[in-house]
Amino acid sequence: MNRSTSDLAKSRHRDQWLHHPVVGDPSWDSFQREPGNPLYVGKEPYLWPVNGFLFRDPPTGRWYAYISLYPRGYWPPGGTLCLRERANGGWEEVGIVLQGDARSFDGDGKRPGGTVDVSIVYESGRYHMVYGWADPANERGGIAYAWAERPEGPFHRAPAPIHEDTTQKPLLGRYVRVYASTLIRRRNDWLILHMMSTPHNAGGTWALACMTSRYPDRGYTPPQLLLYPQSDVFHPPLVEFFPAFVHRGTVYAPATSVALNRTFQVLFRAPVEKAHLPEAWQIAQYGSLWHAEAHPWEAQGIWGQTFAGQVAPEGILRVLFPSKTDRDIGTISLARRKWNQPFRDGFVLSAPRGTAIAVLRRQYRTFHLSASVRSNGAWALCWQCANPLGSNHHLADSSLHPLTGRSRIEWRIKDGEWQLVRIGSAGDSAKVARGTVRLVPNQEVNLQVQQGPSDAELSINNQRVWTGNLPAEPGRLELLAEPGTVLEVTRFEVGGDFQPSTECWLATEALAGAASAPEEWKPIQHEHFRFGTGFVNATPEARAKWNFWGRGFRLYAPRAPQYGKCEILVDGRDRLSVDLYSRTEEPSSVVAEQRLAGGFHSVVVRPLQGTIPCDCLEVLG
Repeated sequence: MNRSTSDLAKSRHRDQWLHHPVVGDPSWDSFQREPGNPLYVGKEPYLWPVNGFLFRDPPTGRWYAYISLYPRGYWPPGGTLCLRERANGGWEEVGIVLQGDARSFDGDGKRPGGTVDVSIVYESGRYHMVYGWADPANERGGIAYAWAERPEGPFHRAPAPIHEDTTQKPLLGRYVRVYASTLIRRRNDWLILHMMSTPHNAGGTWALACMTSRYPDRGYTPPQLLLYPQSDVFHPPLVEFFPAFVHRGTVYAPATSVALNRTFQVLFRAPVEKAHLPEAWQIAQYGSLWHAEAHPWEAQGIWGQTFAGQVAPEGILRVLFPSKTDRDIGTISLARRKWNQPFRDGFVLSAPRGTAIAVLRRQYRTFHLSASVRSNGAWALCWQCANPLGSNHHLADSSLHPLTGRSRIEWRIKDGEWQLVRIGSAGDSAKVARGTVRLVPNQEVNLQVQQGPSDAELSINNQRVWTGNLPAEPGRLELLAEPGTVLEVTRFEVGGDFQPSTECWLATEALAGAASAPEEWKPIQHEHFRFGTGFVNATPEARAKWNFWGRGFRLYAPRAPQYGKCEILVDGRDRLSVDLYSRTEEPSSVVAEQRLAGGFHSVVVRPLQGTIPCDCLEVLG
């Protein structure tokens, strides 16, 4: 048991909070928006300019933005628009610098295809570009090469593509389409980091891969997977890369969540000369990389690919980022921060499209809390949280599972009113108290909670608003932001005895972590699962994978006559066989557990014999 009073909004405490692509990502990042945003807004017929590349021209020091022109729904895409920063500030359109040709490999003889998602490298007086292409029907696609003598073009397209997916043998039975590529010059060769996904870029699973060549335009090796969810080691679920950037001999590859909220980012890195090796890659920063702001042009948060960054000589990381308005129109904007000062005190919880939760990885019973918060929408301060965590499904645009809203106390703030609500493990709720609160736009509100053994006291802006019976129960502290809310927390002081919390992750987390195909698992509602819900494998190749930060785990599963044997892998090394057969049905219990060193870990479960259940994993903090 630990006892302290700390301001957990300070950046030094950021790892005390959960950072997760679906649940939520409280962020201490120090990015500041540049004046003049948005840089570009989508126009008919290309209303989704949701990918881009930011380029600093080495000979002149001028900045260029290359924007991919997509219609709503992505298909069929157009070309690439170039913007240039003026010498005295502001930006100007150069024009379309890359577009398809009906008579080229991207066309069908009558219509041009799409030419988007570019990246550029300057070398020896020439601007080398790789880009994504697809035919008008999106039946063929891949990446290709072009070059120019100026960053404004004209760019001359190579007559044949670097890669076409119709010739690609599926990797791991899934990965076919090559897209979203970053070209990198190395000492003795050229490296392309690129995304791979399913045929026609249908999604469901995403991987970072690479190819190399002695030449920028041809002769590349076949794609090699680098970072992908089918590996047996830790990999964040539901993330998509592009573009990468190089700084001082290291290549950095940010990746964005493709859940309903896409604010979560993770930054991978590798030495440039070893970036073709999977073992060279490591996580540089997990979460706390990006926050949304309450601007109309970024109402849906970061959307599309992740931010496109370049580090300027003066040590400033400048990024271009895509977003969308609430009317579903894409926008391109700019932000910056000091490269060597990535964090600031105070965090932001962003919920642009779905509910987001900031989970403090501590368990309290009695405590005193004082928080200062600024918000543009509805939110809640929560305690006694014993709810499981996970998503409502394991594919793109996933949000919180309904079970995450149970077993808790919520102090809700919305539209000048507050409510204190107790929510039971079955989802039943009871209003304990309510009142009004004077909220001033763009001003902080200060909340205080004194939770004693049997009673609690609530105060707003140092005025007591309620005292009453509220028995203490152990649980986590959480902040909840409703859809559309940006929650800025400048102070979060908590005092009292605590211990590291445990988190119970639902089966959907494991299906997302393995990027399971929809046909691999069948959902089951049955009381023998720990929370009444789980999955059973529908194919022998099914695989589940929990990825987590922790110091150990307990794997839960029911036993029953219809179940067989499963294999468990921990961090791709430790193997354990577990027999889940029983003559009678047995409710979910611990079938495997292990203590681990604090860090990123993975637990893979796959069938060895017959049908197996997938229930939940308890992570030890």
